[in-house]
Amino acid sequence: MEQTNTGLNIWYTDYGMTTKYLDAAETQYNLRHPDNPVTAEKFFADSSGENSDEATQQMLTEVMAGNGPDLIFFDGSDTDIEKMVRRGVFADMEPYFEADNFDWSGYNQAVMDAGVWDGRRLVIPLQYNFPMLYTSQTALDETGFNIENCDTFNGLLDEIEVMQADPSQTREVFRATFTFYNFAQYAGIPYVDYDRQRADLSSPELERGFKFYKDFVSIAQGVDNLDGAADVRDGKALWIQPYDSVTGFLWGAGGINTFDELVMMPVRDLDGGIRARITWAVAANSASPNLQNAYEFIKFLLSEEFQTSTAMYWWYGLSVLDAGVMGCYQYNTQTAKDGKIPVGGSNSFDFTYIEASPEDFEEMLAYSDQVTGIFFNTAQTRITQQVPDYFAGEASYEDTIDALESQLNIYLSE
Repeated sequence: MEQTNTGLNIWYTDYGMTTKYLDAAETQYNLRHPDNPVTAEKFFADSSGENSDEATQQMLTEVMAGNGPDLIFFDGSDTDIEKMVRRGVFADMEPYFEADNFDWSGYNQAVMDAGVWDGRRLVIPLQYNFPMLYTSQTALDETGFNIENCDTFNGLLDEIEVMQADPSQTREVFRATFTFYNFAQYAGIPYVDYDRQRADLSSPELERGFKFYKDFVSIAQGVDNLDGAADVRDGKALWIQPYDSVTGFLWGAGGINTFDELVMMPVRDLDGGIRARITWAVAANSASPNLQNAYEFIKFLLSEEFQTSTAMYWWYGLSVLDAGVMGCYQYNTQTAKDGKIPVGGSNSFDFTYIEASPEDFEEMLAYSDQVTGIFFNTAQTRITQQVPDYFAGEASYEDTIDALESQLNIYLSE
């Protein structure tokens, strides 16, 4: 595509986690670039996720046809980024970063590398999270749960089995189904092959994980919101995993610290690494005539200036920029009453404010440096979503897997 760089168009909806980021980004960027502003087309979904998804799919269809906006944003939900990469939808932005001598120090490189295919930087992650569990030392002592044995995914399952086999045990392992929702990705179990366009669901680790998740689904019916520190305090659960990374840490780790010694542990993969999920990313349309402008806007999104000025919105995931993560933490702690964090909603219990420990936050961030793998959430290959009959006890595992593998093979070959 011939480059003219006469403008820049972005598209997003008003529904979801990222709309406030992009509202702020458009305003701030245009104040700094009045001669070459970004034009934002914002779709108003009337507070309907269904309307938002429908409009997003229409936009992606236009992109696949060689039209659509200059920049495409992904919020970590349904889009199959791997398929779009293989169809040549995204522009390689690496030459622009190289020409600008972009300084990658201070960014989580394992996360940033998730957007690179064969040396081409096709997707730029902006935000991520990883599965971090929180409990108290008393809860560990009461259950005999040994975190030293959980240095791999199978080790975690072994330890869970030991706990569940104890007839005197009254705590559940987890109380929220999403704790284990992405277990195949957390474990790094390879079950789809885009090169061969085939699925292979024969892994014994996959079968074991499915059966564990089925058990958790039956336990957690109707209690998905019971994911706060009170579950640990009151003996209902051993581990909690608040859904978002930043405020989840403040509510989970901070809440436990009000009554006991905090213990945190990441869910590790089969080899002992940590797999993170990209929750927000951006890519440039390969049909765009405005790639230099696209690069300038992406660079602004990655900047400490933008991320610290929007720290109040960075609660769902961790910024790819270390200074951005710290800025969010400092915003939440320094603006709270007496340096404490107000707790509300389903995560709350008997405390009005909780202490935020910088030492605990540093420990959590240290785990982010151990990230060794990345995954993009994709609706069509998110296998726990595809087999409700199995989880309801209405289908055998063998029949379920045969049908699911056939379904995935059709999807991968399309």
